[in-house]
Amino acid sequence: MASNKYKKRRIGFVILLLLLLLIAVGVITVTGEINGGKKTGETVTVSIAQGSGTSAIAQELKDAGLIGNTTLFKLYSRTHGGDGRYQYGDFTLEKGSSYEELIAALCSTVSYRETVILTLPERWNSFQMAKAAEAAGLCTEAEYLEAANALDYDFDWMKDISTDPDKLTVLEGFLYPETYSFYTDATARDIVTTQLREFEKKVLTEENRAALADSGFTLEEWVVFASIVQKESASVEEMYNVSSVFHNRLSNAGEYPRLESCTTNNFIWDYVEPYYNDNVPQAVLDAYDTYGRNGLPVGAIANAGSDAFDASLHPNDTPYYFFVTDVERTHYYGRTYQEHLANIEKAKAVNASRGYDGLITR
Repeated sequence: MASNKYKKRRIGFVILLLLLLLIAVGVITVTGEINGGKKTGETVTVSIAQGSGTSAIAQELKDAGLIGNTTLFKLYSRTHGGDGRYQYGDFTLEKGSSYEELIAALCSTVSYRETVILTLPERWNSFQMAKAAEAAGLCTEAEYLEAANALDYDFDWMKDISTDPDKLTVLEGFLYPETYSFYTDATARDIVTTQLREFEKKVLTEENRAALADSGFTLEEWVVFASIVQKESASVEEMYNVSSVFHNRLSNAGEYPRLESCTTNNFIWDYVEPYYNDNVPQAVLDAYDTYGRNGLPVGAIANAGSDAFDASLHPNDTPYYFFVTDVERTHYYGRTYQEHLANIEKAKAVNASRGYDGLITR
């Protein structure tokens, strides 16, 4: 019996030693990977495409023999300030460099290459952005729209984007509006990837993610709602009142089941109908018509800026269910339909004094 106990203790001791040895080897391996190896002066040039995320960059580095473990590099990058700071272009990197050295090099500005400025304003939709990208000589309209209808980008939150077949553009609302600088050889996917990265940076902040979780909106619904607020508002200040009207309607769907936003119907007339050569499937018309359907339309009608997203989550506390604007973009709010009718007459009077007949719905 004593002999068996002794053997078991020896076996347990050996197993413990092996486990400690494996842990030690693992620590040494990870440490060696992070700190790099012996430098011999050998360099390799790595090309980082515009819009590349950390995953794509890690794979480029591994393919070039600069790192051995993409998962470890991505984790290190996330915890050491690399994510969101990487530049694009050609980088000459030395083999044996540490993760810290690689990240520092990849976050630095590379040598000058000719660039193109592409301004994509708030309120624009994907079709307007496609025209601008083509006018800048970066890609064709068709190439941009193809990229704006793809979902194979390296962002984990994209799993929450709706793929409803009645949506006109899959990524509408997620194409962040901004003034960008691109190399002249940028592709449509480079442009869209950069816009998505900017959306993640400017819109999907920790604060916004927390507020979204408490709002009752899905990510897709928030994007759709913000696009309407953006299109309906004449100023940042007005966004919070406009947002309150639509929030009030969604919260009191029994009495006001429809948003009745002119901007969604403008989108149908100006973009949906031309896209289908005026032969629009009824299901698509119904999907965007907020005068005929309850709740939100199937997809965003524009790409909103940060202010509209904030207003969509933090509306002013108002009793209003209606509003109308005049030609000077002054908003008139009403609690009841009777108040709304009176406000319409006020708006018409202002419009008439400026030489316009009736209401301005665009």
